[in-house]
Order: sequence, then structure tokens, then C-alpha cells
Amino acid sequence: MAKPWRYFLFLLWFAYLIVASILLFTRGFLLSRVTQVVNSTCIPYITTPCSITGSSVNSHSNGPNQCSEDDQLSLMNHLHSASHICLPQKARVILIVVDALRYDFTVYDPSMQKPLSFQNKLPIINSLLKTYPDSTRLYKFIADPPTTTMQRLKALTTGSLPTFIDAGSNFATPEINEDNIIDQLVKQMHSIVFMGDDTWVSLYPNRFSRSYPFPSFNVFDLDTVDTGVTQNLYPELERKDWNLLIGHFLGVDHCGHRYGPTHPEMTRKLTEMNQAIEYITQRLDDDTILIVIGDHGMTGTGDHGGESADEVTSAMFIHSKSQLTATEDNISNTTIKQVDLVPTLATILGIPIPYSNLGSLIINSLPINNKTQTTIPHWHTVLFAIWSNVQQMTNYIKKYAVTTETFSQDRLQTLYERFALLNARVRTIGSENEFNVFVKDAKDYMIMLREMCEEVWIQFDSFSMSRGLLLIFISIFLVYMIVSGIPSSQLPQIFMSSFLPCSYIALLIATSISGICFYLGLVENLLSTIFFSTGIASVVMLAVLVVQNWDVIAIHWYDLSRNKTNMDLIFRFVFLLSWCGLLSNSYIVEEGYVSLFLLVTILLVVIYQNHKQKKITVSTTKILNLTTKLSWIKIRLLFMGALACILIRLSVNYWKCREEQQSWCAAYLSMGMKSGSRTERADYLLTLVTVAVFVTATRNWLRSCGNLVGFSPSVFLFRYAPTVMVVATGGFWVLHALPKDTKNRLMIGWQTDYLARVVYIFVISGIISIILKPLFVYIIPDKKDINVPSSKDNVIPQLFNQIKGLFNEKHNENNDPNVPIVCGLATVYSAAFVAASVYITLLLVLLLGDIIATSAVLLYFAATIILVITAICRLEKATKLVHLFDVSNSSVLAWMLLSLYFFYASGHQAAFSNIAWEAAFVGTGGTFTNNFIPASLVIINTFGSYILMGVTLPLLFIAPFTMYVMFPSLYTRKNDGQNLQKDLSRGEILLYENDAVMMNGMFAMSCKYILYHGVRVFVSMLAATIHCRHLMVWKIFAPKLIFEAIGMLVTLGSVLLGYLLVIHINFKVNCLVAELNKKNR
Repeated sequence: MAKPWRYFLFLLWFAYLIVASILLFTRGFLLSRVTQVVNSTCIPYITTPCSITGSSVNSHSNGPNQCSEDDQLSLMNHLHSASHICLPQKARVILIVVDALRYDFTVYDPSMQKPLSFQNKLPIINSLLKTYPDSTRLYKFIADPPTTTMQRLKALTTGSLPTFIDAGSNFATPEINEDNIIDQLVKQMHSIVFMGDDTWVSLYPNRFSRSYPFPSFNVFDLDTVDTGVTQNLYPELERKDWNLLIGHFLGVDHCGHRYGPTHPEMTRKLTEMNQAIEYITQRLDDDTILIVIGDHGMTGTGDHGGESADEVTSAMFIHSKSQLTATEDNISNTTIKQVDLVPTLATILGIPIPYSNLGSLIINSLPINNKTQTTIPHWHTVLFAIWSNVQQMTNYIKKYAVTTETFSQDRLQTLYERFALLNARVRTIGSENEFNVFVKDAKDYMIMLREMCEEVWIQFDSFSMSRGLLLIFISIFLVYMIVSGIPSSQLPQIFMSSFLPCSYIALLIATSISGICFYLGLVENLLSTIFFSTGIASVVMLAVLVVQNWDVIAIHWYDLSRNKTNMDLIFRFVFLLSWCGLLSNSYIVEEGYVSLFLLVTILLVVIYQNHKQKKITVSTTKILNLTTKLSWIKIRLLFMGALACILIRLSVNYWKCREEQQSWCAAYLSMGMKSGSRTERADYLLTLVTVAVFVTATRNWLRSCGNLVGFSPSVFLFRYAPTVMVVATGGFWVLHALPKDTKNRLMIGWQTDYLARVVYIFVISGIISIILKPLFVYIIPDKKDINVPSSKDNVIPQLFNQIKGLFNEKHNENNDPNVPIVCGLATVYSAAFVAASVYITLLLVLLLGDIIATSAVLLYFAATIILVITAICRLEKATKLVHLFDVSNSSVLAWMLLSLYFFYASGHQAAFSNIAWEAAFVGTGGTFTNNFIPASLVIINTFGSYILMGVTLPLLFIAPFTMYVMFPSLYTRKNDGQNLQKDLSRGEILLYENDAVMMNGMFAMSCKYILYHGVRVFVSMLAATIHCRHLMVWKIFAPKLIFEAIGMLVTLGSVLLGYLLVIHINFKVNCLVAELNKKNR
């Protein structure tokens, strides 16, 4: 096996260990709640047998054990089995879900002189509250995080508490098999009609008598779903064959995502909701109740997903023609939990409460059916219903505690004792006053039960978490010892030995043993067992390698310690600061600013290291007084450093603030950042001009390098595709910024996506062409036969002398005139990476939107300047060719910090409410046949800086060879480096001639880059473990861990792809040289 592939296999192995560690840890940390596959059942009250105590059997009955009329009318005889008895349906229900209906949207304040776009836009609610106070209610409807639609719908129908990890399934909405309101209605032969958000159909397929679903994920579309709901809702109101009518409006939520709550479009959408509610209330009959709810709220920027007050506080509005149950102030509460809707709906519809429900009955929302001719007091009915709720929750907790052993015995004992006291009291209640006191105690009991579940619902699997932490720590530590401890000259010998084959055989054996254990039933989870067993085998193999080379490692580290400088200490301090703050929630919130400071600091360290290596030359002459002249190379370095800092600082304008920062953070265009929103003409033109300058600069660079000569697919595409992509991107932005009416007149909605698809096609085509034809070179045809020596060492110098002669329009008389001229060979490695990076950047430009796109260009130019700075520094330090094959730790750290910082500088934050979901709709039309495409677009948008920096990491290694061949004046060692100068004049072909050293150096650099990111992931895992009971764990630490983990996965894939491209280019160059030599024989 060739050495390059052995290096790649080790990188792949290291990447696998990190991925396995992350998956092991998250399996223990992000556990899902154990679903109980038990369904509640009940029998209609009218068919219940007489209770044993206090019942009398009618001897004239037609059937056995038939109750007398008095027994049938007495609910108290059946309290012992209340949860298994269904009372008659009280009313039909119209359930209107207004997505993202924040509570303050429903509040009406007549004293406001200039209300905002979302204020006082639902006057019908205030009017009904004043006109019909006995049959109208308005509540604060508190959601449990995460505040994403799918999780909210699950809670609103099952009454359960969704776990944090469920947020990841918001792209994919699997069918709900847990006991729920919808299935209970179907079992009781009740009819359900649905219209609106198609998420319902995914959660509950084939459950509805009639359904009118509409695509829900296109946040650009404010009206399609709402119009569809309205058109189907009004006719359904006239029909009487349904028990539950569900309408889910999405316009308010989409308006928030696209424009924010203060945009005039929010006024329009809320006005439409007001009209819909008014229309429904005017057509309600006495047997129907209207319930209007919001599934979650929204932040000041229109986002949701987290647990801020604005995100969790939605509204619930109830109106009925019948009087609603009146309660005392000590029982009534205007703030309720969303799960409380489930037992309330079940009671109104006359079905059993779902088995896993943890909500409490909302007593003052129950309608009083005055048409029922019965002598049973209404408070008896309410008491029966609330005791049924208490029994259901208690039975569920008892079952869950036995099957999972989740709750502490002390807490359970306290709970059971309180239930026993309530059970004894409920049978003795004889008056309405006693009923009121009992209801208060029963609700306190149910709240205590729910809070106990909220505290310990997610039982962390400490074993899986500790395995993940241990595996990633040991893997990072051992790989660090190998890469930094074993001299680079000895690594090839190790990788060419039997070490790697034996290691992979050990992994296969560990995997086989895990499979056998799973087959025999010795382990429960196959994947976790494989990850852990292969991790143990890997650690053993790496440890053996370290032990075998311990003497070499110790001597090498001792030599390095003797040559330490103050700059090395500063580098370590900066690296320490880059990850230690992850243990603090305040640091995580402000990490954007901290990463900006660290990035600028490490740039100064890189420049200062070069200054310490070779002092600035100073010449003093007498002009007026005393003048000091700095060497041009130092001036260039300082200028480049200042320019990089300016570009980095400019990118601050494209930050997006976290919810915790809203009180002081001046987010640039906090509303206009959303893709597709209207922007000022100057901003739009600035973006297009910036992108056009970027494309022109990169094309001119490759042209000056001689890499755009010829007509190979990769060259031809790059010559024209970027320009077409810029025009298509600009056209896409213009069309999406047009008013909806204008857009509809010009074209069909989906046709506007064609331009974005043009960009996708060119990106895919360009990358494929680079893979197939990575060499941006052109052999100038020569009519004469070529006759040169076949030795690689003899051909290459003559090739480059001919190229130099071509550009200078003169030939050295020592050159062979028959040597073929190969254009672009001096930059043969870097050209492919430059072209690939341009395609990736233009894809980011499209996905980021018409304003934030500028940040992608700033990232590219900042990375370019850092490449120039590091190249100059390495050229200044090098006295031998081998010195150029070593990339300093500070340069790799700067590259890593650049990827981290531009995560924030491209408008992202480590919070789910800040995810740019709109990227999923760029060019897709909002309709998906699978989740891969939208998820990929969102990941590229979010982690674009990680992708770009990972793929182009080899440029950090190649840069000195490229810079010198294009700018020879960068090398100033005229006297002591003549041989090196002669070698450098051959450009990147030196990498081919020394490919073994090149692959070794790139391997070490790639390992360091992965290590720096890996340490951050480890510390994020450690922070999540330490703070697992912290108040901010699900708000800050868990999201940060998830973002770091996904960023690590993206980084690993990008680095591996970049390394593969280097191997591929090297192979193609070898084929090219072999072909030239073959022709010369």
C-alpha cells in the first residue's frame, strides 16, 4: 500500500474514534424518554355496572346486573374506577392552531396610541371577553422547550413532555404511536377533520375522516397554507358529521421567520386571523366550543426553538355559546401548561385521557350542557373528571417507575402517600365547598407529579457518557503524542510497517466479537458495543505504538523544550483560552467576541515570531535629522496583518445576536438578515460588487499563474461558470425581493427557483470536473520531436526554464528548445484548491442571502491574507528546503480560529432559534421528497466556514511554494539561501519531487487541525457533563455541544476530502510526468 494512502487511513481511523466518542456520549446525554406502549381504555358511563357498595339491582331489568336509575345517576359510586369510565361528550370542538401565536399578540390595550405591527390586531378576542365573560376565556399557554412545531404538536396531543433530542426530528416527523387524543377519538368511532400544516398528516397518517394538508416548511410562503385552511374550514363548519375539527394556520409563524414580528406583514396576517376567528364565532352552535391556541411564541426576531419567555409563552382562547364552568379564584388560573389541553379535550369529547398524559384538567374551560336532563350536580361531573385525571397520572407514574426505575423511592413514597390521602377524601366530599378545597389539593398533587418528571425525566446514562469522554480524551492525547512526539522523519517508517494493517485487523476482530455478543443476547445495543469495543482496541494499538517509541518521543520533546520561546507560551495560552471558556455559560454567549480577539492575537503572534527570527534591518541616514528604514518584507507583513484585521473587523457587521444579548447587542440588520427580505439598494449593490470583485480576483490569479490555458473541462468551466453563478444569484435575490403580486404576474412561484438551481448545477459540475480533471495545466503543442532525458530530475528543471522563458519572452541558451512548455505546472497543486474554494464560496453566497453573503467573501480574502502571511514567515525562516515542509502550530491554530470566528461572522449562533432554516428553501420550492437536501443546505449554510477551511487546509502547506514562484521578491535571503532559491523557482513541482515529505507534512498538519477542533468537542462534552443539572444546560450547554459536534463532523469530512484531493492531484501529476517522459524517449 502506498504511503499517502496509509496516512489517509490513519486520519480516517482518528476521525472514526472521534465520531464514535461523540455518538457514545450523546447516547448517554441526549436520552429520549421511554415511551410506554399502553393505551387508556374506558367504557361509556351509561353502560357501567352498578358498584358493589350502595347499589341495588333492578329485578325487572332485562339483563343481569343492571343498575337502578338512582345508581346510574350517582357518579360517586364509580370514583374508584373513574379513569376507566367515559362521561358523555359535552360538545364538539373546533381546534384552531395559529402557529407562533405569542400571548401578547392576543392582548388588546385601547390606550396605545401607536401600536406595533403585532399589537391590538386581534380585537375580536377582547370584544368576546367583555361581551360574554361567562363563556369566554383567555390563558397564557406555556410550552415546554424545545419550541419547535413537531414537538409542540406531540405534546398537545399526547400530554407528554418531549425530550431535548426530539428537536432533531423537526425535519422528519415520524408517526406517533404513543397514546394520544387523535387515536382515542378514532377508537371511539368519532370523526376528525383536519386542514393546514401537513406535519399533522405525518404524525397521524390515515387517522382523519377528511384531510386537507398543505406543505408547511417553506417560510417564504405566507399565504398558501392559510388560504387553504380558510377555503376548507368555512364549508366544514356547515357540516355536522365531525366531532373534532382542526385547522392549523402557518402565516403568522412564517411571517415571523421571514420578516420578524414588527414588520407590516405581521399586521396583515394577524388581521386575517382576527377575521377567521370572528367568522367562526358567529357560526358556533350551542353544541360546539371554539379553542384557539398557539403552539409556541417567537423571539423579537421571529425565531423559535429555545426556551426564552417569548418563545414558550403562547396563547389559548376559548369561546362557547354555552356557559363555561365557573371556579373560585384560588382554583382558576390564567397561566396554564400546554399539556393541560389534553385532559381538557378528552373530557369535553368524552374519551379516555391518553395514558402518558401529564397535564391537569382546566376546570373553568369545561362547558356546562344545560340541555342534559339529569339530577347530577355539575360539580359531581367536574369532580369525577378531575379524579379520573389524578388516577390516570398516578397509574402512568406507577407503571413508568416499575419499568424504568427512574424516580427515587423517597419521592415515589411521598407521592403515593398524598394519593392515598386524596383517595380517602374524594369519597367523603358532600358539598361544593369541600369540592373546591379538594380540587385545589388535587391540582397541587398533579403539579407536583409533573414537576417530578420534569426534574428527572432525562436520566443521564453516566456509563455511556463516561465511555465517550474517556475514549475521546485518550484518543486525542495518544494521537497528539504520536504527531508531536515522533519526529516527522520517522513517521514514514512507522506507517510503512505492519502497524496500520494490524490495527485495522484488530478493529475487525472487535466488531466481530461485538456482533456475536449481540446475537447471543449478551448486549442490548449493537452500535454502542461496536463503538466501545473498537475504541478499546484502537486505544490499545495507539498505546503500544507510543510505548514502542517512548524513547524517541522523550528525546524529541526534550529537544523542543530547549528551544521554546515566549511566543510558544503565548500560542499555548491562546489555545487554552480558545477552549477553556466553554465551561462557562457567559463565555459561550459571548464566544463570537472572544474568538475575534483570539484570532487577531494569534495573527500578531505569527507575525511577531517572524520578527524574532530575523531582526528588522535598520539603516540610518541623515535626511533632516534621523530616518529609519524598515525592510520591505517587514512592511509587507505589517500591512498584510493590518489588512487581515480590517477584513475580520468588518465582518462584525454581519453578526446575529443571541436572545440573551438582545438587551445590548446592536445586531446589524437584525430583521434584514433573513434571506429573501427586502434590502436597501446600496446594501444589495455592495454585496453584488463584492462578489463580482471576488470572482474577478480569483480568475485573474489563476490566469496569471497560467492555469486557465486550454480547454479541459475543469478549466473551461472555471473560466465561465463563476460569472454565470454570480448573475444567477443576483437574479434570484432580485426576484425573491419583489412584492408577491408583482412576482405572481411575472412568473409562476416555482420558476423563481430556477436561477438558484443553475448555481447548484454549476457547483456540482465544477467540483466533479475538478475530481475528474484536477490538473489546471496545458501542454503547448510542439511540431518537433521531443528528445530529452527520461529522468524526472532532468525533465522538470528544463520544463520550468522553458515556462520562465515563455513569460519573459526570452530563452536561456542552455535550454533545450525541444522541451515541451507546460502552462500552470508551477501552481499545479494550489490551482485545484483555489477553483474548488471558489465554487464552495459562491454556494455559500447563495445560501447566506443578499446581505450576509458579503461575509463569505470577507472570509475568503481573510484566509488568503493569512496564507500570504504564513508563507512569508516560513520563507523568511527557511534555510533549507525541508524547513518549508513544516507548518507551525500557530498557523494551524489561526486557520482553526478563522473557521470558528466566521461561524459567528456569517450570522450564526450556537442556539437553535438562530438556525437559518430558510436556507432549506433556496432553490427547492419548499417541497421535499426527502430530508437530505434541506438538511444539507442548512448544514452548509451554518457550517460553511468549517467546510471551506477544512477543504482548503492543504493550501496552508502549499502557500510558500506558490507565493515564491509568483512573487520571488518575497524571499530576502540572497546570500545564505541561493540553493533554496534555485529550488523554489520550480514552484509547486517541488512538492511532487518530494511527495513523501509533502504527504508526511500534510498528515501532521491535518492531525493538528483535527486535534484543535477535537479538544473543543471534548471540553464541550465535559462542560455538558459537569453542568447536566445546571439551570442553563438545555439553553446553552447542550446546544453548544450539538453545534460543536456537528461542526466536528463537518470538519472531519472536509479535511479528509482535502487530503484525498492532494493524493489525487499527486497521482495525476505523476501520470503527466510519466506521459512527458514517455514522449521524450
